[in-house]
Amino acid sequence: MVKGLYTAYTGMINEQHRMDVLTNNLANANTNGYKKEGVTSQSFKDQLALKIKDYTDAPFTARGLGIINPGVKIGEGYVDWSEGPMKETNNTFDLAIGGYGFFGIEYTNKAVNIERDTAGQLDIMYTRDGNFTLTSDGTLVTQDGDFVLSQDGAHIQIDPNLPVEINTLGEIIQDGEVVDTIGRFDFEKVTYPDGRISYDTLEHYGENMYIPTDEAAEIEATGQIYSGFLEQSNVSTVDEMVQMIATQRHYDTNQRMITTIDETLDISVNQLGRMS
Repeated sequence: MVKGLYTAYTGMINEQHRMDVLTNNLANANTNGYKKEGVTSQSFKDQLALKIKDYTDAPFTARGLGIINPGVKIGEGYVDWSEGPMKETNNTFDLAIGGYGFFGIEYTNKAVNIERDTAGQLDIMYTRDGNFTLTSDGTLVTQDGDFVLSQDGAHIQIDPNLPVEINTLGEIIQDGEVVDTIGRFDFEKVTYPDGRISYDTLEHYGENMYIPTDEAAEIEATGQIYSGFLEQSNVSTVDEMVQMIATQRHYDTNQRMITTIDETLDISVNQLGRMS
């Protein structure tokens, strides 16, 4: 019976974690380029139940009672890398990548936080959010002021007084000449048996950006750049709400199980042994 308490408890912890992931997805349903996250559940390995210290049998000899499963544990987290819908903005510096690939960003840490303990630290990060803008001196930056990188990893500097055209290769054209190229970067992917494609060597930093790990291998990006469009989040609000309702019901079921076992234990301890 105590094992039942543990099983229900681990189920509640698992559903709480799942709820955290779902609420984060819903919070980013309108975030440009956001990729929804998910989590799997795994059962603990079956354990052999033993009877010990039973002196009616051979002393200090454990006897097998059978196989038990001590509950559920949080499995792997994953990212759904499927492409989100495109939204037309007619803004030249709103860019979206069709297919696989990322924009390169020279990210400056704005303040000390749990991820970075040094304000002003520079890191090269990657994002699908192409909501960029041009400064008064002609530098292409993110909405937070971080530099967008060209294909060779440099800052993008153009003439702010001339009309700009950006083709699907990311080439920035002014006066009929290519003046720079917006960087497209990609990394090796893993294809799972169910057909899911994942960037297992990219870590989610936050602020809709990713950092490659030491195992990440850069490859040529094949995705095309579309000027005047933004990739939307691939989160389906309806699907997330349905999953949230199911998760809440699973949590409540485990909670009722704990209450039922507690009441049964109360009867066993306080009533069955009571003298009439």
